[in-house]
Amino acid sequence: MFQAFYNGLSGMLSFSRNLDTVSNNISNMNTPGFRGADTFYKSLGGGEQESGNGTQISGLGYRFTSGDIRQTGNATDVAISGQGFFTLLKDGNSYYSRAGQFAFNNDGILTDSISGASVAAIDENGSVSAFDISKLRVRAPKETSSVLLNGNLSSGATTHEVSGVTVFNKLGEEVNLTLKFTKSTTDTGAWSVSVLNNSASDAVLSTETIKFGADGTPLSGQSSFTVSVPDSMGGTASVSFNLGDTGNFGQSTSTDTGTTSTLNAVVQDGSAIASLRSIDFKSDGSISLTYTNGETQAGPALALAHFKDESVLRLAGGSLFEATSEAGMTVGKAGTGSLGSIQGKSIELSNVDLSREFADMIVIQRGYQASSRLLNVSNQLLEQLYESTRGR
Repeated sequence: MFQAFYNGLSGMLSFSRNLDTVSNNISNMNTPGFRGADTFYKSLGGGEQESGNGTQISGLGYRFTSGDIRQTGNATDVAISGQGFFTLLKDGNSYYSRAGQFAFNNDGILTDSISGASVAAIDENGSVSAFDISKLRVRAPKETSSVLLNGNLSSGATTHEVSGVTVFNKLGEEVNLTLKFTKSTTDTGAWSVSVLNNSASDAVLSTETIKFGADGTPLSGQSSFTVSVPDSMGGTASVSFNLGDTGNFGQSTSTDTGTTSTLNAVVQDGSAIASLRSIDFKSDGSISLTYTNGETQAGPALALAHFKDESVLRLAGGSLFEATSEAGMTVGKAGTGSLGSIQGKSIELSNVDLSREFADMIVIQRGYQASSRLLNVSNQLLEQLYESTRGR
């Protein structure tokens, strides 16, 4: 009779703890990356001659099924479609999570917005380190090295001007040039080219000579020239102007088209200092960076962890898990092996199923009611026993 009393009490305690688990699941049904939990029971005592000593909670088990993925539009939000966990680094320890609410801190390190831990990146050698774009936030300037001259320089004209030629010096400063072509009056097919720096009061940087052959294509050895373009620190950049090859009618020519010339300049390279404008995570977890000059560059890739046995992971708090030696962990790049792919501008929601939680609540409620009924019946039997000893 007394044992029945304690068995009922152990049932009430266990069911109440199970209700705590269900309530935590429901309260986190909108928490990104949250993994729902189940409470497990175990029987106490019992044997051939014993009915048992009640029940108690043996532990929690986490559900590692994937949650729904929702787009957020935030460039640093990422979700895993398939297997794998994000790897997070904090205080010398590694943690693992499915919540991809990330942001770059002032040092250019990608961090978890909730825990503050650094998000891990993996390189081509498989080494894991903090996801760092601090050296990629500004793109260094590139000096212009080559300008192509295309079109026809009419042999029937005496002058031609190509303006608005913008090149970059070593510091990434824009230098606006004008090319003035003057036909030679003594040398057939020859032209004098003056290069003026419009950014410095039309100062003449160089005067060169070019020449075309009888077929109207540039002559070898006289089809290009080099100009030194200055910068504000006293340095210079060598810019090559090229008209094309002898016999090549696809670039520059000099034939008689009256007074109209179509020769123009096409700058091939060079750029100013550019700052980071936008980022985008690719399906393999790598980041693509776009700069204000329109150029793009590939950055680090997210490090994803895969576990052979997810059931042995330990909850470290919130949506973070710790790995044990029995988990069988491997780290790789998204889309390799059994690892899933990355969806940018998205987050994975909780995998809590509300209908399942409601069903568990009903079972818990019935179990708690039945256990409390045991206490009531046991109490009535004890009261009946006491009453019988009084001779009633």
